Amino acid sequence: MELTILLSKVFGIYLIIAGLACLFRRKWFMSAVHSFVEEKFSRVVLAFAELIAGLFLIFTHNIWSSFAEGLVSLFGWMLAIEGVSYLFLSDRFVSKMIRFFNTKTWYIGGGIASLILGIYLARIGFGF
Repeated sequence: MELTILLSKVFGIYLIIAGLACLFRRKWFMSAVHSFVEEKFSRVVLAFAELIAGLFLIFTHNIWSSFAEGLVSLFGWMLAIEGVSYLFLSDRFVSKMIRFFNTKTWYIGGGIASLILGIYLARIGFGF
């Protein structure tokens, strides 16, 4: 449970910051993500970073006993799957995926969801 507390603190603060950034800097993110397909080196670096982070989480925290533990474990699996996807999916498919998700609605919804999950995990991690 100590590892879950630590990771809840880290992911909680991260999700709060990321959620606020998505809500307040939405246009900037949309512009940056739009160029992601053409930036092959950035995609490779991100893919390997997500894959290694995801594998570390999977092998150190693959616990599904409670909602908080499951949420932290889910992040590990999502990171690993996204990293592998960026390495193996075609540019065309990645481009379609980005066009689908890189919209105002997704950033607002994702920002709000990120804030809610971040506050939940921070409460678990910091005990308030």
